[in-house]
Amino acid sequence: MIPALSRFVEALRREGIDASPAETVDATRAVEHVGPENRERFRDALRLSLVKRREGLAAFARVFDAFFAPPARGRRDRKGERSTTGAGMRSTGRALEATVRPGSAPGARARRAAARPVLPASIRSDIERSPRVPTRRIGRLREAALAPDGAPSEVSRSGAAAERPEYRDLTRPLPSSEERALAATIPGLVDKLRLRVSRRARRARRGRIWARRAFRDNLSRGGVPFVLPRRAAKLRRSRVVLLVDVSFSTARATGFFLWMASAFLALGRRTRVIAFVDRPVDITSEVDAWIRGRREPGVTRSAVSTRVPGAGIRPAGIGFDALLLSIPHLNLSAPSDYGRTFHALLRSRMRPAGRDTVLVVLGDGRTNRFEPLAWSLDEITRRCRCVVWLVPEPRGRWGTGDSALPEYLPFVDTVVEARDLSGLARGLDTLLRRA
Repeated sequence: MIPALSRFVEALRREGIDASPAETVDATRAVEHVGPENRERFRDALRLSLVKRREGLAAFARVFDAFFAPPARGRRDRKGERSTTGAGMRSTGRALEATVRPGSAPGARARRAAARPVLPASIRSDIERSPRVPTRRIGRLREAALAPDGAPSEVSRSGAAAERPEYRDLTRPLPSSEERALAATIPGLVDKLRLRVSRRARRARRGRIWARRAFRDNLSRGGVPFVLPRRAAKLRRSRVVLLVDVSFSTARATGFFLWMASAFLALGRRTRVIAFVDRPVDITSEVDAWIRGRREPGVTRSAVSTRVPGAGIRPAGIGFDALLLSIPHLNLSAPSDYGRTFHALLRSRMRPAGRDTVLVVLGDGRTNRFEPLAWSLDEITRRCRCVVWLVPEPRGRWGTGDSALPEYLPFVDTVVEARDLSGLARGLDTLLRRA
């Protein structure tokens, strides 16, 4: 239902009704309570949430009737009953299966389709096209690390599958007690990652087969390769730059990811942490002190009233919210602005550059209708060896509303769905393989 509502809001904006992201969220919650079974209640819920002026009522009615058209009447059978097949199943909105009576076959198909969200068409076309396009400016996206088949779907997460902490959705409101329960699973996830990394290191220690040396060493045996020499892999230490969004919607995922990444990356000269809401701020030393519990950060006066999640994320007794509130140059009350962040990072001394640099971006890509300035990200990634983007949202919401991900992903090598702890661990594993 969320992708259909996003397309409906875009249609309203084309007609002059400027619906904000907050109003779109209110409409989604209203539809969840009302349900699509009653068409009149469904229309009233959308109208009260999205239309704030009397001048927009006529445009709303016109768009609603065109987008959520009722099913056409089917043909009568021999008994005089109306058929539910044929024209009655066609609609103009691609999400109108939900307007059919509950329990019917189209409604069941719609629920099954909602349980398996797919990538938006623009992002899916970039993934399919990028491996065949040699030009980097057109696209460098090569891999999309999505949730595995065994992971619960968006519908089943609210049931019994939500009891598994590693699949708990981090985008939903969580109290501090649930954050502490999720934090208790971090050591287990880190141990699994360590085991996976050590196995890869054991396999890589032997190195790859050295074909040229094999033919040269086996000339005395008639060219038969009895001995297979191997070329040992060279140890390389990559520079890692973590560019993390600490706004209200993604701060919880950022806190968990920094905690997990600190077990593998030494924060300092080779690894930097840059936080942003509307501008980049280097917080490497603050995060290192937070992980090690060296000092209790003080709360700035200007940020006392700011709501920040992460009170239950305490690797050494200090909450992640206290860490964010202690950074003076970080305006947590500002709206997220990715375009301004990328442009400021491009013009500053913090710009990541180098053949051995791996850039990791953690954020949902929602720009609050500001200019995305995707060319700034393009200029930044041109001097990086690899770019990994972790999206703390389900893939069904990518590219919807004010999300500018379709404009950013062509300049990214790997995109990871990191809506829960298992997704963050999958993104960290991707980073360790790239680094």
